[in-house]
Formats: sequence, structure tokens, C-alpha cells
Amino acid sequence: MQKILLLIIFILAIQPDAHSQTDTVKWINDHAREIRASGDNDHSDWSFLKEELKETQIIGIGEASHGTHEFYTEKARIIHHLIEKCGFRTIAFEAPDSTMMPIDSFIRTGQGDLKKVMKEMGLYGAEEIYQLFLGLKDHNQTAVAEKQVKLIGIDKPEYWSDPISRDGFMAENLRKMVTDLGTKTILWAHNVHLTKDTTAQYLAMGGYLTKHFGNRYFALVLDTYQGSVNVLSQQRKFEAHTFETEPATLSAMLSKARYQQFYLKFDPKKDPFKGTMVYMTNIYANWTEPKPKPVPIHPGIDFDAVFFIRATTASKEIN
Repeated sequence: MQKILLLIIFILAIQPDAHSQTDTVKWINDHAREIRASGDNDHSDWSFLKEELKETQIIGIGEASHGTHEFYTEKARIIHHLIEKCGFRTIAFEAPDSTMMPIDSFIRTGQGDLKKVMKEMGLYGAEEIYQLFLGLKDHNQTAVAEKQVKLIGIDKPEYWSDPISRDGFMAENLRKMVTDLGTKTILWAHNVHLTKDTTAQYLAMGGYLTKHFGNRYFALVLDTYQGSVNVLSQQRKFEAHTFETEPATLSAMLSKARYQQFYLKFDPKKDPFKGTMVYMTNIYANWTEPKPKPVPIHPGIDFDAVFFIRATTASKEIN
């Protein structure tokens, strides 16, 4: 009899949680905007961003890893749309300025050995990003001067020994460049750098940007649940691993939605994640054992929206 009572208590205890998850998945399905996988030249699924970002000065477009094929190809589609339809003219990379300067020269003049420069970019030395740069060169060759795109780097190797201060330095570099250039800017970085708030004891780059730009900074993170990814080996070579994010995470919940890939904007005053901390897929440049740990995050506070892809594959190293 005692065992039966304990079983009944257990079932009653888990029912609210199961009901809550069902309601949350329903909310996700009701508010998700499906983004179809398509060619680089077709970015019509992202046309809603023109209205979404009309007051935005900087949009951060993140990635849960630096070695995911679908993150790179979808970010390229978003970038082309932002350039062609939304008036964005500068792209800032989480990369050294000394690296980005010759790449910027290439997309403006067509001169230089792009592949040689990119092979020194670690996980950014990927075929998908190479194709993005070629597309930006083609854009600049036909665009009038005021509509041409500029690439900048906001990182420096001397920052890498002090990760806590690094985000502040990168944010200040970006702030100065945005002020000097006066253009709408796309920021390409890992998700952890884009967060507006943080559960740690220091601000991420997005926190500093929010302090200065307020609502003119929009953070869009890219997330996934399972698949394969490239990281850097101890010899700094591409090294593929498979992964699946832990089940008690936002990433796992998003994987239960009806769409394979979708855009979801959060409203911290209305959505079911109000006041909660959740966990999302997080893979750094080096593999961690036994497996990468998801990162804590507050939806709608740390970031404005997520683009989710249920299953992803490893990026392609440049030849």
C-alpha cells in the first residue's frame, strides 16, 4: 500500500511539469516562423527582418559553435538580405583586425590571396565563409559607393590571455567603429559574446553594447540540438565530433517543435520563459570531455530571438 501511495504522489508531482512542457511547446509552435532551407541567392524567408530591425543599429548574429555548416550558410543568407534590403553596410567579425583588413581589401578590389589569409583564421577558415566573402566581393563590384560593404575585425590576439576583459575590449572597438563609420552593422560572433545580461560575474560583449546602444542592439542567437561539429585539435586542425545536447535544456525543447528550422522571437513580458533561466547548446573551439556543457541563458533578456536548426553538420575546411 505504501508503494502505491508513493507512486501516486510521484505521478501527481510530475504532471504539472509535463503539462507545462506541453504548453511551452505549443507556444513555440504558435509563435515560430518557419525558415526553409534553400539556396544562397534565395533569402526571401528573411524578408520580415526589415520591419523587425527598423530601429536597429547593430544586429549580433551568433552561433552555438564556430564549426557548423548550417550556421554559416544561414548566416550568409541573413547577411545578404540585411545588405540588400535593410541598409546594413558593415560586418564586424570576432576576429583580429589585422586579419580582416586584407579580406576587406579583397572584397573591395578583388586583389589578394583570400584563401591564404583565411587558412590562418582557425575555424573561420571554412569553405562556407569563403563563399560568403566571394558573394560580398560580387556585391561590391556592382554596388554604388554608398551601398558597398566593409569588413572589420574587433578582436586582437593580445586580448586572448584575459577572457574576462576581452569582451569589454571588443565591445569598445565596435562602439568606436560604429560611431566613426555611422553605418548599420552586423556583428558575427559566438553566442556567448552576444548575451545582453549574464549569469556570470562579468558582462559579455552584448552587455556592454546594450549599455551604450540600448534597444538599437538586437541579439539573434543560432542554436541546434544534435549533429556533428568541427572543433580545433591540439594541432589546430579541423576535428569533427558528434553531439547531442542534454535533455533538460531549451535546445531540447525547441527540438520538439513542428519545424526543422525556425525563427522565434521572445517577449519577456508574455512568453512562458518569463523570469526563467534555461540552458542552450554551447560548443567552444576546443572539444571538452565527456561532452560540451550547455550554457545558462535568460530568453528575451540575454537575447531577443533564436534561429533554431534541429540537426546540424560539421563545417567544411577550406581547400
